[in-house]
Amino acid sequence: MPSKRNVDSLKKTKEQLEHGTAYYFTDFTGLSVHNLEHLRRELKKLKGDYVVLKNTIGYLAMKDLGYDEERIRELFTGPTGIAIAFEDPITLAKVITGHENLKVKGSFIEGQYFIADDVIRFSRIPSKNALIGSVVGSMNIIGSFVYTLENIIRNFVGTIDAMKDKEAK
Repeated sequence: MPSKRNVDSLKKTKEQLEHGTAYYFTDFTGLSVHNLEHLRRELKKLKGDYVVLKNTIGYLAMKDLGYDEERIRELFTGPTGIAIAFEDPITLAKVITGHENLKVKGSFIEGQYFIADDVIRFSRIPSKNALIGSVVGSMNIIGSFVYTLENIIRNFVGTIDAMKDKEAK
């Protein structure tokens, strides 16, 4: 029978994890306490969190949240920390892959499992704000193009009107 402490720990862990949209499982071996605190502060600014869990508690919490038992069993080996994204998962992937002593084991993003190589590829995707900026920039280019076409048509019509007036005289 599990102790009250472990039951409380499992409940607290499930509460920490249940609102995440993405979970990045990492091995934090070689990361100093100072670097770990810096990482946590960085992730908090990006609406994320980083938790270090006992493997059994983490496994049971993820299992209770409905994640694939076989996958989570593989992820909870050795020292395990989970970076949790509550909003933009791509931004957190950039931060996590940017830390040299943090090894990504795998991830669940919106319920789907991804291997470590996929997380590295995600980290290369431009941020949401950069993508929005690209779309807005593209719309400005389209607007300029439409304006140019309108001027060409207006000039063409003006030329034809002038030629018509000249022939009428």
